[in-house]
Amino acid sequence: MNLLGYHPKIFRKAEVVVLPKPNKRDLNSPRSWRPIILLPCLGKGLERLIAKRVSQAAVRQGVLSTQQFGALPKRSATDLVSCLVHDVERARSHGKLASLLTLDIKGAFDTVFSGCLKRRLHEQRWPNWLIMWVKSFMSNRSIKIRLGDTVTEETALHCGLPQGSPVLPILFMLYIEPILRVGKQRGNFIYADDIAILRTGRSLTECTEKITHNLERLLPWGQENALSFDPEKTELQHFTQAPRPKEYPGITFKGK
Repeated sequence: MNLLGYHPKIFRKAEVVVLPKPNKRDLNSPRSWRPIILLPCLGKGLERLIAKRVSQAAVRQGVLSTQQFGALPKRSATDLVSCLVHDVERARSHGKLASLLTLDIKGAFDTVFSGCLKRRLHEQRWPNWLIMWVKSFMSNRSIKIRLGDTVTEETALHCGLPQGSPVLPILFMLYIEPILRVGKQRGNFIYADDIAILRTGRSLTECTEKITHNLERLLPWGQENALSFDPEKTELQHFTQAPRPKEYPGITFKGK
């Protein structure tokens, strides 16, 4: 492993190739283009090796909760769905209802600061070589954009994890691991950068009140850690066998 705690500078340079999306007529709209991030192949090989070792250690040592899924050994999306179905069915067998709130972290990977991630790794007691490597990995990164034959000058990046890097998923999951300890831990799940809060109760109103209580504690935590949740991608689902009511209870999230 990289005991020197150093990531070569040449591996910290990225190029973004902007390609037109198929079947898009208005090429003047930014939504008609898809940015593809290209990273050095040798660098991705090193990052893939470190990602594999860190993921295995995080699971083996219990650094990540069993309620975190994605980019981890034997913790796929199918496993997460199985857990949710089990908890909902268990609630029904006890005569209870269930509600599920799903949240998306806005601009998740772009908002991670090197110092904050370094502090998190210290809290989780990772070896010093890994902490120094992550600091090197995130420092002095640069990017240039290619559109056709036009290439921009290199621009420095001061924060964020590089999308397309094999080590990105596990580093981000380590970064947001404390989310599961905010509020009642049972019923909280994470898949990559998506959060799910499942609550059960004797009524849907009770379920939504429990979710709201958890959300009121989660939002301040997000602000303290420079993370925000996208209200446009937030969804509330109810699981009930009762006749459909005229109106389901909801929650208020950032005024929406």
